Amino acid sequence: MKVLVFPRDGNPYQELLHAGLREGGVRVRYLGELTPFHTLNLLLLPAELAARRLAGARIVHLHWVWKFALPGGARTARVAQLWFAAVLVVVRLLGLRLVWTAHNVLPHRPVFADDAAARRTLVRRCDLVIAHHSAALERLAELGAVPSRAVVIPHGPFPAPPMPPPGRSGGPRTFLFFGRIEPYKGVEDLLAAFAALPGGLDVRLVVAGACPDPALAARLEASAAADDRVELRIGRVAEEDVAGVFAAGDVVVLPFREITTSGSALLALAHGRPLIVPAALAGLPSAAVTRFRGGVAGLTAVLREAAGWDAARLAGMSQAGLEHANGTGWAEIAHATRNGYTTALRPRDRVVRTGERVPAGTAGGRMGARVRSLFRNVLVRGTFLLLVNTVLLAAGGFVFFTLAARNYPVAAVGWLTAVTASVNLLSTVASLGLPTTLLRHLVKAGDPRRLAATAVIAVGAIGGVLALLSLLVLAPLLPGGPELIRQPGTIVLVTALVMVTAVGGTLDAGLVAVRGTGALLTKNVAGTVLKVGALLPLVPLGFTGLVLAYGGGTLLACLLGGAALWRRLRRPEGARARPGELLRRYLPFSAAGYLATALGMLPSTVVPLEVLAVRGPQAAAYFAIAFQVAAFLNFIPSTSAQVLFAEAQRISLRRYLRKAVAGIYGLLVPAVAVIVAGAPYILRVFGEGYAAQAARPLRVLALAALVGAGNYLVDTILISRDRTGAYVFMNGANAVLVLGLVAALLPYGLTAAALGWTLAQGLSLLLGAGVLVASFATGRRAKAGGRRARVSGADR
Repeated sequence: MKVLVFPRDGNPYQELLHAGLREGGVRVRYLGELTPFHTLNLLLLPAELAARRLAGARIVHLHWVWKFALPGGARTARVAQLWFAAVLVVVRLLGLRLVWTAHNVLPHRPVFADDAAARRTLVRRCDLVIAHHSAALERLAELGAVPSRAVVIPHGPFPAPPMPPPGRSGGPRTFLFFGRIEPYKGVEDLLAAFAALPGGLDVRLVVAGACPDPALAARLEASAAADDRVELRIGRVAEEDVAGVFAAGDVVVLPFREITTSGSALLALAHGRPLIVPAALAGLPSAAVTRFRGGVAGLTAVLREAAGWDAARLAGMSQAGLEHANGTGWAEIAHATRNGYTTALRPRDRVVRTGERVPAGTAGGRMGARVRSLFRNVLVRGTFLLLVNTVLLAAGGFVFFTLAARNYPVAAVGWLTAVTASVNLLSTVASLGLPTTLLRHLVKAGDPRRLAATAVIAVGAIGGVLALLSLLVLAPLLPGGPELIRQPGTIVLVTALVMVTAVGGTLDAGLVAVRGTGALLTKNVAGTVLKVGALLPLVPLGFTGLVLAYGGGTLLACLLGGAALWRRLRRPEGARARPGELLRRYLPFSAAGYLATALGMLPSTVVPLEVLAVRGPQAAAYFAIAFQVAAFLNFIPSTSAQVLFAEAQRISLRRYLRKAVAGIYGLLVPAVAVIVAGAPYILRVFGEGYAAQAARPLRVLALAALVGAGNYLVDTILISRDRTGAYVFMNGANAVLVLGLVAALLPYGLTAAALGWTLAQGLSLLLGAGVLVASFATGRRAKAGGRRARVSGADR
């Protein structure tokens, strides 16, 4: 069992627990330590979680949330809370189980904008909550955070050497506060209560521990200076000196203002020292502890009483404390924790906030059942995840370029834009049509692992050479291209980025084919997070930093995609196919798809150039923005068509085709209606000129998506039934119709050009319907002829 722990803390509790877990076969690894930078480690958490999940991790064990705090304190608390919630969602998407140890009901210091709300979010996401005492679960319930599953596992003992019982020194009664000094621990209250003791009492107070708050340390020093009975030792106590500090004390006082569990209390008991604690601190033996109520006045009264305890009482309390501290060993605690992990791995019952299970017959239960039933449909689930993937990638790209524009020189951002555009174009050249081959043949291949590996190697090697040649030939024709050619390092970097992008696209197709859309989403989120997170630390490197950030995220997504796909592919039962044989078998199919892909790219890349040539640069800008906004509508049919294509290799195409049509238009019609109605308002984001000039073209292009969706389905049907010739013909015909009609209507304005695009899509759909009828009619006649030939042969 592999467990991921976050965060690492200096408290010896973690390593004592993990030592016991490791003896039981649990492999423990800390999260959030990839780099020396706290904020960067936080941003990399989703990527790290994805990588660890692919390596076999099943459990995330969260102890404290203080490490989710961002620089800026209260100003960034809301962002920290949103990121915390996002990380919890990533944990669930990755299929990891979340275990939280509720050391305290709420953080001692504010971490988020609303710590109570963050706690409720955490508990809802948890598969198991571990508490050291049932009182913590009761306090969580009062907060509105009722865990679906919980277990009480006591805090283990801290190692301590034997020492004499308290009260035998013959000197003054010595009270001790030991531990990190923070406002919530109430040390100021202790000094005030001690100062109120009668002057005739033979007492002494020692306060020992580090204080990270300079203002608090100054106040404590001022208070201690007024009372010579107080000894203040501000600073970290070395490990070898801890036992001596406890040996010099008779009674440990922990006047916490807000506490659920205290390691300091257990450390004191392990050293055989009686305790004075607030009444709210549960889980401690009454024979070793005296509790106080009523703030400073109540604490003063208990201190006065403790000053008179005799040696026999102190010895009895010391013995009770030692028995409690050594009652449950770390081996037992580790065993109980491991059992808790096993429980967390089981499916959990859903509970509402009151803690009651949701009955299956209630409206909420029925609605949840309908949603779950809907998402059990692989077409719906796959399309939804691909849509989410597209939206997140678009949002991540927006954030990436926004941060780049704000922190890098304009020239560097301009070069990066040119590089990314070139990479996207050249990666299509480098792909060799093999992504379509994986979509079509991976599921039914006799040796899917060898087929996937051969496709990746071919794309990386042959495709990389083609990309390099394209760069060397085309770059001199572009503005600034000759200077680029004279920089071999940049050429190599861009070529490597093209190869990684092309390989990543091939792996994406494989994941869609094996229904790994969840992994596809996760690895792309991880790559995007790395791109964004690496931007600011790499600012000093300028353009190179931009390329490294962009390329690093792309490479991470590619590696995670490869690992996720490899785990999903079955091993061959017989002899393994040879790479050369696989290429000979599948390259003809890839070549047809390759040509079709190239033809399919022509309309979207050439139409903007037509507008530029006929109407000029200003009109081209207006049309390009409308074109890009309308292009988002195509994500709906394109992603659904990919899933439909993959599923058609398993079962009836006709069965899933009906569902695909219903799903595509169920999403597309409302989206088109929104764009048609809100076109001016959407375009106003880019400027008033765009709203005035591009609103009508945008409306026409949005309506074109309703027709264009049919063309996606026609292409999917043709290629899924190996009608590659018809598939290539349809892409070529669509390119001719679009480019011809747009060119013919462009002189009449941008709206007319958009109408030309729409008419071309409609004519392509009519032509595609005819091709489908003719293609499948020919197939049926061929099958019928074959059957007649077999019957005739049998008669003879």
